[in-house]
Amino acid sequence: MKRTMTLTHIIKWVILIFVPVGIGTFVDVNVLEKLDINVWLARAIGCLVTVIIGLILHHYFFGRKASN
Repeated sequence: MKRTMTLTHIIKWVILIFVPVGIGTFVDVNVLEKLDINVWLARAIGCLVTVIIGLILHHYFFGRKASN
């Protein structure tokens, strides 16, 4: 079964990539690196935030199946 990529499907994937990375970078640079913790710990937490936001958005965009 071959599935074609529609424009809305492509836009969802672009949002799914850029939004979590932006949020994770914001949390890392603007919040965690200003605290007095190890910089690698701050980066790891920023990465974890990126993954969690990405999973939430993936569930929101692609988790629901269309009913026929």
